[in-house]
Amino acid sequence: MRIRNLLSLLMLAFLGHQLYAQLPYSKEFSRAVEAGTRTGTGYPGNEYRNNFAEYKISAAFDPDTHILDGEEVVQYFFNTPVGHTSRVVINLYRNIYKKGVPRQRPCHPDDITDDGMLLESVLLIQDGKEIPLSFEYHNTKAVVQLKETMYPGSKITLKIKWSNQIAAQTHHRGGMYGDYSWFVPYWYPQIAVFDDLYGWDFIDHSGNEEFAFEFANYDVSITLGHGMMCWATGSLQNMNEIYSAPVVSNYKRAIQSDAITTVVGPSNLKTALKKQTNIWKFKADSVPDFVFACSNSMSWAASGLMLRPGKPRTVVATVYKHAGFSKNIDVTRKTLSYLSKERPGVVYPYQHMTIFEGSGGMEFPMMINEDFDDRFDSDFFTTSHEVTHSYFPFITGMYQNRYGFMDEGLTQFVPQYFQNSNFRNRNIISQAARNTERMAGNDDMVPIMTPSYSMADSWVFTINSYYKPQIAYTVIEDAVGKDMMTKILREFTLAWAGKHPHPYDFFNMCMHLSGKDLSELIHSWFFIKGVPDLAVDSISGSDVAIANLGDMMLPIDLEVTYTDGTSENIRRDALVWAGGKRSVVISLAKPVEVATIQTSWIPDADASNNSKSIY
Repeated sequence: MRIRNLLSLLMLAFLGHQLYAQLPYSKEFSRAVEAGTRTGTGYPGNEYRNNFAEYKISAAFDPDTHILDGEEVVQYFFNTPVGHTSRVVINLYRNIYKKGVPRQRPCHPDDITDDGMLLESVLLIQDGKEIPLSFEYHNTKAVVQLKETMYPGSKITLKIKWSNQIAAQTHHRGGMYGDYSWFVPYWYPQIAVFDDLYGWDFIDHSGNEEFAFEFANYDVSITLGHGMMCWATGSLQNMNEIYSAPVVSNYKRAIQSDAITTVVGPSNLKTALKKQTNIWKFKADSVPDFVFACSNSMSWAASGLMLRPGKPRTVVATVYKHAGFSKNIDVTRKTLSYLSKERPGVVYPYQHMTIFEGSGGMEFPMMINEDFDDRFDSDFFTTSHEVTHSYFPFITGMYQNRYGFMDEGLTQFVPQYFQNSNFRNRNIISQAARNTERMAGNDDMVPIMTPSYSMADSWVFTINSYYKPQIAYTVIEDAVGKDMMTKILREFTLAWAGKHPHPYDFFNMCMHLSGKDLSELIHSWFFIKGVPDLAVDSISGSDVAIANLGDMMLPIDLEVTYTDGTSENIRRDALVWAGGKRSVVISLAKPVEVATIQTSWIPDADASNNSKSIY
């Protein structure tokens, strides 16, 4: 090993005071720390740089043929300080509908096409000339060969023309919801992420795993006919040209009020637009993706929310078929207020949040596609969960396709107390604990840190992306305290806004800010399959021995009944097992008659050993 490398690693260990020495860093992360783009404290390194893009897109969508044609000019700014490239990788995520492309989720036969997202031409614009570039398809990616190598500080301009048949019958995060009602995601060629850890992102989209996006500015024009209205990421630039004066007036009144106002409904639907065919112009800055929805039959309601004093009010809106769906405005308002003011305590930075009544539950910058259960807890959960995704991964550009537990786990964890305080019949934390223990120890289970694209089993993927990390973050919070965890979440969100954090960055920040050695705890939850199983081993007078029969560090929540008839609840955080302890003796002030381990929020694979009596 070179002397400089050795000194760097020694300095890292010294600065960390061994807080994170036991975490098994990957080669990629170790190299990034050495290069100065990442640190052992969880903050970006001094050398960290993000690439960036600026898109100018013109597209037309015909709902009768399902064909979307488009042309884009994209400027790509290559800033990553640790690499260079002679090619550009482009995301063609809609190629999950292309014949022959591997997929983990079924698609309707009518949605499968021979060409997928067809790139008609890829041109390099240089010195006023348009130079054709060669490219190859690789499932849901295309690789474009450049004429010259790009180094840090380089910039290129590409002009891409494409067409695509938008899937209608398969509701894979979008689709058709009526003859002229659509939610259209991943509809344009998008330059993939190139970063300090992995270089180009070559992970295909096959259904389960989600996506990796680079931050960009968007200037988008979409031509739509059939009297269809349009909602999208960003701000509509030409509302006055498109909508009738009464609709514009309704909208302005809505955003100045906390009350819900119907902007377009059955009474004014047919007169809402000045023309049947319109070019919708939107702009959005520093967002990782752009999505749009359109309809000529759905209603639109909105209200305004003051989150940024002295700045325009945030627009909270719903686009819906069922009148009851508009209640999601209230849920969204409450969620954005909680996220902005309490946890993580970072103000929602975007112009609007619009909830579209479609199917499932899927997040996009400023837009959500979700179904309508007409069950309070279910609808509240879906809306608040998807809104929280605005922070993870849309403020913090996480590796959704590699480590789904980062964004999904945090999106489960961050609003969980807020959700429980609003639910009528549901406890989301207890539900996560039961789901976590359900598959613990099964042959199919893998560690949470297993890349998402390697988890073919959908239930394993769900446990490891949502429920188990939710409880893991709750166990970490129990060890560091709620106020400290809120500080960690706030610092992490601000530090990694517009960047691409790795799980190690979050783990390191937890340890750095709390000042606690969480390495064993994190390892037991994220890096091994893990079986949670605590047991009451023995009662001897006023001493209760708790055994850890599994291999995960768990909090102890113990209810004891004393021989005098009184009872007490005893708590120990998971760090009580540090140092590889397999047994812990809890000494109390009085003789104990019965001791019972409580598992309301703590998973336990075998409840049969959770209680013991002296009789």
